[in-house]
Amino acid sequence: MAAITLRSTVLGYILLGILFCSPAWARTSLVALPLRQDTAIKLDSRGSALVQEKRTLTLKKGLNNIDFSWQNVMIDPDSIQFVPLQHADEISILSVSYPPGESALVWKIYSPGDFEEKVVISYLLANIDGIMAYQAITGLDEKTMLLKSFMVLRNFSGENFDSAAVSINSGKPFSTAIDHLETKKIRIWQQPDIPITKIYTWDAEKMPHDPRHARTAPGIPAAYELSNTSGSKLGQRPLLEGKVRIFQDDGKQSTIFLGEDICGFTPVGDKARLHIGDSRDIVVIRRVMDSNRSNIKRNKKGKIQVYDESRTVNVIAQNLKDKPVTLSVLETINGHWQPVSISMEYERLDHKTLKFKIPLLPNQKKTLTLQYKILNIFSGSYARFNRVRQ
Repeated sequence: MAAITLRSTVLGYILLGILFCSPAWARTSLVALPLRQDTAIKLDSRGSALVQEKRTLTLKKGLNNIDFSWQNVMIDPDSIQFVPLQHADEISILSVSYPPGESALVWKIYSPGDFEEKVVISYLLANIDGIMAYQAITGLDEKTMLLKSFMVLRNFSGENFDSAAVSINSGKPFSTAIDHLETKKIRIWQQPDIPITKIYTWDAEKMPHDPRHARTAPGIPAAYELSNTSGSKLGQRPLLEGKVRIFQDDGKQSTIFLGEDICGFTPVGDKARLHIGDSRDIVVIRRVMDSNRSNIKRNKKGKIQVYDESRTVNVIAQNLKDKPVTLSVLETINGHWQPVSISMEYERLDHKTLKFKIPLLPNQKKTLTLQYKILNIFSGSYARFNRVRQ
């Protein structure tokens, strides 16, 4: 029986040995062979990567024993795959075994002839990953943005890669070399003139309803909003989660640092919002103008159990800036409710949250009025003794 033994470190050493005239086979010393021809690294999860190596092996007719081993690296043995590319329908993998006490495995392969076979050996390699980072530079008028995308590639795997095609989350691969203990920041793409909108958001559940009574002057959160669409000069790929450092052109061939935020995963067609700080030049006051109970239901002792409540709420917004702004107001109405009269158009984000977009000119003040009815409100004691257990 003829047999071939392949022993490979991740750095590219392979052992070939041929045994004759016996059904038994033995492992022999290392013999240096040509380095791997191509390497691909797919970074789909943090902390590990799928490595795919292309090599050319000399297979003899009959049984071939291919011995793959690794040192000073962390490879998941269950992830190692051997795939022939040229004679996949003729070459058969008969078995795989793991020598005890060694970081190695042995494939027993049958070949119907003598082949110079191109194969792919793939495995999961630990301690190598890539994280996304962005740099955003807005124009002086804050209408457009230059967005640059970077991959921070970190290699602590013990493996040196002279050249590899690297990709992350099925993105377009790029070629680079990276050594063990090396970190690289590589620009993936950049897109100028992306349309943006500066949004100020006041949330009734999070912000004080009368800033005049607050201990410190509350700010209205400000953010840039952009769409991951072709109409906004994006839309070719999802925006992966990553830290964004945001700058603004100062009109003097330099930039001003505005802040940093985390851009969440943004699918094609969705919107990303980058927080840049708080503004104290916009004042919002919320007041409950009227509240009346109706449809009151009492128990035998005359205590109120369930009732409806009609409310009138005013949200007063004033722009103290010397330029126009767009203010987003989030109003939350808990429980089963019905609108009666709402003075501005809104978007319903969910069953209880309404979003209003209010344009404000410099020094302009506007009042949003909401009239609604909340149905079947339980009194305190009734709710305490009639709650539904989860």
